[in-house]
Amino acid sequence: MKKIILPFIFLTLFALASKADPAKKVNLIYKSDTLSIEIVHPVKNANDHYIDLIIVLIDDKEFKTYKPKKQTNINAELMKIVIPKLKKGSEIVVKTRCNQFGNKNGSLDVQ
Repeated sequence: MKKIILPFIFLTLFALASKADPAKKVNLIYKSDTLSIEIVHPVKNANDHYIDLIIVLIDDKEFKTYKPKKQTNINAELMKIVIPKLKKGSEIVVKTRCNQFGNKNGSLDVQ
């Protein structure tokens, strides 16, 4: 029985990994109290295949969470967030998730 279960588990994990479609890149720019986020995620249909979770962390503390229902356009999810004056050296981390499986993070140290 183990000889059947182990290959099945392996094939299932392989299938999930091959379906993973995380964002290609998460670009962040912080200027004048505004964080600009570009989540590069090329898709054919931005209504069916999109970034469905965006978590913004500042110095390891959750600042905001967004749950988009579609992507801004077929190339990327774009957004701007007003963030109060941050100290030099603060770290901003943006975690993203694709609705069809896969995660990608981006980070920025405030200058």
